[in-house]
Amino acid sequence: MSFDLALIKGDLGINPDGTICSVSDTPKLRQDVIKIILTPTGSNKNYTWYGCSVTDDIGKSFPDSMRLVRIQNNITQSLDNLKALQIAQSANQRVSLAELIESVGGIDVERDTVDARQLNIVVTILSKRLTNLQEFFTIISQ
Repeated sequence: MSFDLALIKGDLGINPDGTICSVSDTPKLRQDVIKIILTPTGSNKNYTWYGCSVTDDIGKSFPDSMRLVRIQNNITQSLDNLKALQIAQSANQRVSLAELIESVGGIDVERDTVDARQLNIVVTILSKRLTNLQEFFTIISQ
């Protein structure tokens, strides 16, 4: 089974004994999904392809329907990259079924009814363990 360092509110999680927390199984998949979607594409200098350009289209003057579709496509592409990373990782180490994406059940993007600057995004994923994972993101344009 693989693991990753636990990120808690953008920082490393620390156990009471001073060791660094780690995550595996479904919490690791959840963290991997959050991490790839919230990392701007190109911000990792060693892996410029890693991340998601979801914030690139928020401030542009596209019709709303086009903007929402572009954001869905950006997230889909990022999750496809994550699946490819998972396949490569599983070739060299043991990865649990709960850590692998089987399919993306849906990516729903809608403008908030109260604050038009805010986009609400729900990503639904099915793991290879057949566990549903749903993540909710709120992104606010500047």
